[in-house]
Amino acid sequence: MSPSSWRCVYEILTRYGISHDIAKDIAKNDLRNWEIDEVDEVLKKVNVPYRGYCYFRLPFFERPGEPFDFKKWWPSVFSAGEDSSWVSPTRKMMHQSVKEQAALCVNAKKEWSLRTGGYVALSHVWIEGLQRDNDHNGLSGEKFRAIFALLRDRKIDAEWVWTDVLVIPAGGPAKTSPAEENLTIDIINTLPVIYARAAAVIILDALVLQLRSESLTDIAVALISGRWTTRVWTFQEIKLAQRALVVTSTGTYQYSDIVSHVKGLADAQPHRYRAMYLRLAVLEKNEERGLSIPDIVMACGSRRSGMDIDYARAFFPVLGLKWEYGMTREEGMKMIYTSQKRHAPRIACFYGAPRMKINPGWAPSYFHGLEGMVTDALEWDDRGIRGEWYTVRIVKVLKKFPHSRRTAFDFELDCLGDRTMQCALAPNEDPDVINSLEKVIPRGETYILSLIPSRNAITEEWARVALIVEKNHSCEPESFEAAVYCASVITSRGEHHEDKMSILLRHGNPMEHGGLRNDVSYS
Repeated sequence: MSPSSWRCVYEILTRYGISHDIAKDIAKNDLRNWEIDEVDEVLKKVNVPYRGYCYFRLPFFERPGEPFDFKKWWPSVFSAGEDSSWVSPTRKMMHQSVKEQAALCVNAKKEWSLRTGGYVALSHVWIEGLQRDNDHNGLSGEKFRAIFALLRDRKIDAEWVWTDVLVIPAGGPAKTSPAEENLTIDIINTLPVIYARAAAVIILDALVLQLRSESLTDIAVALISGRWTTRVWTFQEIKLAQRALVVTSTGTYQYSDIVSHVKGLADAQPHRYRAMYLRLAVLEKNEERGLSIPDIVMACGSRRSGMDIDYARAFFPVLGLKWEYGMTREEGMKMIYTSQKRHAPRIACFYGAPRMKINPGWAPSYFHGLEGMVTDALEWDDRGIRGEWYTVRIVKVLKKFPHSRRTAFDFELDCLGDRTMQCALAPNEDPDVINSLEKVIPRGETYILSLIPSRNAITEEWARVALIVEKNHSCEPESFEAAVYCASVITSRGEHHEDKMSILLRHGNPMEHGGLRNDVSYS
């Protein structure tokens, strides 16, 4: 299958109800070299009664194959005798679980217990139905029964269950009191021990739950096609797990067995299975190797959250960091970067997110949506990061224009060879940065930095990623120091004969730190 035909795979995925973002991602990567018939054959085994169906979706709980029920439309008429209770532990028990660093678990009889072992933890996607009700501040009795019914049906030995929807207060900072938000933070900071002590972490994905197949290949395809691989919180849930189980319509399978199976396929047919193997393998716990920022970027490039703060907070448990009340997302990102000074500079030249407004100003402000090349480790010092870059100076802006939801520039360059270059900024780039670029370029000290020269551009299909920076004065006359404005993709082709130079990228953000202007020496 030719690289351009990923759209055919994308189309068949969307026909089966796979969301457009997921379909585009895996069609371009994991299933890029699959035939359409092969993808179709797997998805035919997903027994979904209607588009958007989820096992735990309420208020009208349904299971495949059940006859039409008028309770779906007039539930109040049939409410007599049914379990309409809401399940939730007391706040006292929640606080006690934090104090004792124990998992607050429940059994099928709705009995609560603080445990340090002998329980399973659920890993799921809230929007697929298993979520706490804000009005009743608990989980409906019907959903509660469905959890234990599912575990029994799949022969999972689980007397005690821990799940976040029961033991973490509902809502977010805008909906909860400061006391409840503090409790939520305290519980989040205990997640490493909760998931690590669990006998197993049970992966519940709405699409995989409807898969009728015992093929580990089919399960892997369903897993990457579902929403479970697209949420930031599920990353840390499996990454902290000693053992993870994937639940399908017909049984339960070890996550490690699925990864090992796909690895064997990738060894034999790397063009078909390597991307899928890397996506799944990076999620496994590896105490010997540990976890680095490039690992997170690779594993979480397409993961999302309903709360902006979670784009930093969700990674704290798996990195061994403690979140504090009142922290912002950027403050959280700063803690992550400074905790990994060896690995953080390796994603300096990634495109897809604005740069940090606080130190380090050269770093992406998000981990999701990034694309680029991981660099060799750059040297981090007190003032910035130093490394080798291919550089070319911008003379002036020839044209600024919108391009596919992005802002693009045509630049005139000071170089031998092709003297024009087109760069496109990220769709979510800060408008103030875009406006500032037009003002600083006439000063004559703006450069484009890339990790590979234009003559070595990888393929015609993938654009190079570059940083747009302004050179700053330094106390060392021969030193090249610069402040980063943004990342871009070079959307034009041409050989520019760039110079290779050692450059210090300063931690400060030129938009926020006046001392980075060229009229002030920065020592």
